[in-house]
Amino acid sequence: MKEGYYSIVLHAHLPYVRHSEENRLEERWLFEAMTETYIPLIWSLEAAAVKGAVTISFSPPLMEMLADETLQERYCDYLDTTQELLKQEAERESDPATQDLVLFYTKRYQKIRTTFIEWNYNLITAYKSLSEQGLVTLMTSAATHAFLPYVKTKAAIRSQIREGVRSFERHFGFKPLGFWLPECAMAPGLDRILIEEGIRYTFVDEHSILTADPTPTKGSGAPVYSPHGLLMFPRHTDLSSKVWSSTLGYPGDVDYREFYRDIAYEREWEEIKSFVHPEGIRVDTGLKYHRITGSTEEKAGYVRDWALGKVHSHASHFIESINQQIEQHGDQCFPPYLMVTPFDAELFGHWWFEGPDWIQAVLTQGKELVKFVSPEEYLHRHYQDFDTSHLSFSTWGRDGYGEVWLNDRNDYLYRHLHRLEQDLAQTTAVKHNPTEIEHRIIKQMVREWMLAVSSDWAFILDGQSAAQYADERFRTHIHRFDELKQMLFEENIDEKWVSKMEEDFPFLEDVDETVFISNHDRYVLERKVISDRPHQRRILMLSWEYPPMIVGGLARHVYDLSRSLVDKGNEVHVITAHIQGYPDYEINQGVHVHRVKGLQPEANSFFDWVASLNFAMVRHGKQITRKYAFDVIHAHDWLVSVAAKSLKHELKLPLVATIHATEHGRNQGIHTDMQHEISRKEWELTYEANQVIVCSEFMKKEVEMIFDLPGDKVTVIPNGVDFELIRPKRITDFPTNQKFTVFSVGRIVKEKGYQSVIDAADKIREMQGQVEFVIAGKGPMLEEYRHQVSERGLEDFVQFLGFISDDERNEWFARCDVVIFPSLYEPFGIVALEGMAAGKPTVVSDTGGLADIIEHGENGLKMYPGDAESLITQLMYLYNYPIIREGLATQGYRDVSTKFDWKSIAQKTEKVLDVCLDKQLVTTLK
Repeated sequence: MKEGYYSIVLHAHLPYVRHSEENRLEERWLFEAMTETYIPLIWSLEAAAVKGAVTISFSPPLMEMLADETLQERYCDYLDTTQELLKQEAERESDPATQDLVLFYTKRYQKIRTTFIEWNYNLITAYKSLSEQGLVTLMTSAATHAFLPYVKTKAAIRSQIREGVRSFERHFGFKPLGFWLPECAMAPGLDRILIEEGIRYTFVDEHSILTADPTPTKGSGAPVYSPHGLLMFPRHTDLSSKVWSSTLGYPGDVDYREFYRDIAYEREWEEIKSFVHPEGIRVDTGLKYHRITGSTEEKAGYVRDWALGKVHSHASHFIESINQQIEQHGDQCFPPYLMVTPFDAELFGHWWFEGPDWIQAVLTQGKELVKFVSPEEYLHRHYQDFDTSHLSFSTWGRDGYGEVWLNDRNDYLYRHLHRLEQDLAQTTAVKHNPTEIEHRIIKQMVREWMLAVSSDWAFILDGQSAAQYADERFRTHIHRFDELKQMLFEENIDEKWVSKMEEDFPFLEDVDETVFISNHDRYVLERKVISDRPHQRRILMLSWEYPPMIVGGLARHVYDLSRSLVDKGNEVHVITAHIQGYPDYEINQGVHVHRVKGLQPEANSFFDWVASLNFAMVRHGKQITRKYAFDVIHAHDWLVSVAAKSLKHELKLPLVATIHATEHGRNQGIHTDMQHEISRKEWELTYEANQVIVCSEFMKKEVEMIFDLPGDKVTVIPNGVDFELIRPKRITDFPTNQKFTVFSVGRIVKEKGYQSVIDAADKIREMQGQVEFVIAGKGPMLEEYRHQVSERGLEDFVQFLGFISDDERNEWFARCDVVIFPSLYEPFGIVALEGMAAGKPTVVSDTGGLADIIEHGENGLKMYPGDAESLITQLMYLYNYPIIREGLATQGYRDVSTKFDWKSIAQKTEKVLDVCLDKQLVTTLK
């Protein structure tokens, strides 16, 4: 048996047009909608008395206006004026057909007044009663009907959703499960916030479902879950178009009332002036005596009985169309076929005068012919039967996307609106403990932003229907917001003026401004770790890698240095790259760690990725300076050079740069365009830096030569090692191994010299030596080296382990006989220190910073870079003389303990920072 369900959804919304002064033209938008839509809909729903068929969304601006006592009084005046006009019309008209129309309107307006009074002047109470009877399902929308995909921050989106829900609960007494997305504008991420705020379902345009990924098995014949569990009902385009289509829709029938012919424009001025705007402006009175007639300028008179006849005819046709759809698709089951037709409520009555009558006729005639169901009930019945899909950005607007709300007529709105969002984040962070009057100001700032961000202004500017008013309202709220902010931060508060601001637009009696506090600021406030405690220096550190992202020695250096600086009483904030699964902000061993995601996290080009990371670092750096006043910036390597330069000038702070390696050194010169670009970034960082730190005398000479730096600008501070991080967490009984084990760890790149290890292993095999090489790390040469080992049959002599954890590294340090670092280029070589700290004899290349660490024959051995024979010579010496091997290991451990401890390194770094600060002070005094 074929089965299908049908549901009508109406979205009731108007922009917030309540003004303190009387006789604003725009208030008539509300009065006309009350007269022609909201009150007649009450009649229709009561008369039809069909349960579960109609769902209505009330937007907060509309709810606020319907409940506003001032507007209720003004509406009564509006009705009085119209009824006085009808008395005049009754005396004026002699034509019988027109007299019938005047009598029709007279009775209608009497009924409108009676209904209004019956519900104590508040139509919300009427719809609440209909809800309690089951004749309508109610839900809400965004606080000011903002176009949510064009709202910049998650906090602002959440505010729009949360205040919409709170407003609905305040007016209707319960929380809604459904939520009307303004303009049916869905975008990835909105679903998560809606779910978090207690919403279960919403509505989207049909093409959004049909283009979902994966394609839903029921097409658009059923709703689908979003990835976060929000149920999304598609609009049934074919059925909906029978109503809203400007060419084929029912409202265009020749016998329906003509919207654009009002008597205000047909009467002499002296006859009509008392019933239109007091400033002498002709405005619609609501009395329209003509029918559409056709595409002709001459319009025939409106005949109410003919119009009602068409209402019933069109209702029958619509019911027949529903059943035709069921005939085509009714075999669908689990869940059964569903047709939902969402409309703007104001279409029914205001634009299509007979619309409420048509709804009543569809409900009444369809009682026995159609299975009506509300989306909410359908969800409750079939919640286990829906597919889950990803939906992309879509709306029900022109061409299905966002052109209506962002084009050359309205694009200027957004730069102001986005700035206001950022200002609210700043204000709520800085004024986290406001006085009572400051609290009122912040809340009013939120209201002004809300009223400015309404999608109505962009929509009106696109259509140019009341563009001057839309622009005026937008600019008014922007200006008022800025005045409030200035008053707040200049601490020049006029309480009477604040009260007037609140009274001018009394929208939402309370708002939750704390939603704009960022996760970072909320974390700090909740744990009371805002640094009011004394500190020697507040340091902003920039590093593209930081644990758990460890690509090379840089991450370990920044980690150890930042902790050591904190131990000495400094406050250190590290901005680094985002890592999936790790918090955006945390305090790790006293260090404030801020992880930021670049705007192109999946960029194919490494330079694009770095550029987007730097942009995010700058933005976040400026954001956290709202809370913290930093003394100095410390940048590590070229990958953060752009951010370092920008923040130096933006925040007017001294800059220290640590150069861990150079592109020139890594490649023994500059040979490609990419190498040239990286080298230029390195030069720019050293040029902008007030002081430069390098890790060895070798590196000092290199940067002075390559970047033409004066000697007094460069300071040598060696790397260090944390003995606790090298010690194995457990004592392991390693398997007995007859081979002499040589261990190394590092990035598997050409400059680390592991080619010489493979070549050495080949010759040791020929010598039948019992030596094995174990090399840990990852990098672009890993598979190439593994391939060589396999091709040369060296699997028993060389293992490339790939990435290993710190604990695994420590175990290999403990179980090996020797550690080697055969680099072709090494600015310092922190891993060599780790090998020495592990108590192992260490062999390094006689190059770069490694040459500064090892004194040959005293605390380790040196080999010629890239020379396999030299490597074999040093290893065989250690293999054959175990007592010498032990002595070198012991002295290496002592040297690391005394020369390369992080406490000493942090102290030396502080001196460099103070040089910058002293120079900055002198410059400021000048």
